Amino acid sequence: MPHARVNGASLWYDETGVGGETVVFGHGLAFSGPMFEAQVAALGARYRCVTFDLRGHGRSELTARGYDMDTLADDTVALIERLGGGPVHLVGLSIGGFTGLRVALRKPHLLRSLTLIGSRAFNGAETALAFKAVPLIARTLGMRFLAGTLMKSMFSPAFLKDPARAALREKWRQHFLADQKVGVSRAARGVIAQTSVGPQLGGLKLPVLMICGEVDKVVPHEAAQRTISAIPGGRMITIPGAGHACNIEQPEEVNRVIAEFLQGAASNAP
Repeated sequence: MPHARVNGASLWYDETGVGGETVVFGHGLAFSGPMFEAQVAALGARYRCVTFDLRGHGRSELTARGYDMDTLADDTVALIERLGGGPVHLVGLSIGGFTGLRVALRKPHLLRSLTLIGSRAFNGAETALAFKAVPLIARTLGMRFLAGTLMKSMFSPAFLKDPARAALREKWRQHFLADQKVGVSRAARGVIAQTSVGPQLGGLKLPVLMICGEVDKVVPHEAAQRTISAIPGGRMITIPGAGHACNIEQPEEVNRVIAEFLQGAASNAP
C-alpha cells in the first residue's frame, strides 16, 4: 500500500472504488483507515474511496510532534491536495470529525460535503475525561490494559455482549493491542488540548451530516446535537443502540444514511 509524504509525516493511505467523486475517510483515536472497510465496500461501486492512517496510528509514521487537531487537519488537507485536490466528500469519526470541521472552516473549497460521526466542535468535560485516561493508562499499564478500556469506550454494551459478533470484537481488540501507544497517547493529548471551533460554525455553507450512536460514551448525544444545531442546514441521524464506533456496530444502517446524504449533496452541488 502507498505512503504519501505530507506536512512532515509519511502517511499510509489506500484508494479503491470508481467514480467521478471522491470520499475521504478520517478515523478515530486508536483506530485506523480500515475501520471504514464496510463503508468502502458499500460506496466503492459509485465513489473513489480514500482511507488513511493518522500519524502515529496504523502504518503511518510515528512523529515526535504534530498531534494537535490543527496539525492533523493540515495533514488531511495536504493528503487531499496530494491526491488531486477537491472538492471531496469528507467523512470523519471522532478525531476525523474534529479535524474535518477545521478543514471545512479553513479550506471549504476542498469539500463538497462533510459527514461527522460521533464528533463535536465545543469543548466539554465529558470528552476531556474520556480521552484524559488514555495517555496515563498507555504509559503506566500498556496497551494490554488500554485495549480493554478502549473496547468498553468505543462500543455499546449490546455489541460487547452479542455472541454473534465475537469474532468482530476480537478483531478490534487485537487491533488495539497492536496500536502504537505513543502515537495514541499523543493524539489523545491533542484532543484534550484542542480549542473550540463552535463559534465559527455559523459560517459553514456546505452540507453537513452528524451521525451519532445513541449510547456513545465518548461524545454524548447532547454534545453532537449542540454541534450540528450550530451549523446552518445541518442534519443529525441517531443510530439506535449503537456506541461511538457505530459504523462498525451497525454498518448497514450507517452505509444507508451516508449514501443517501452523499447523493443529496452531489445533486445540490453548484
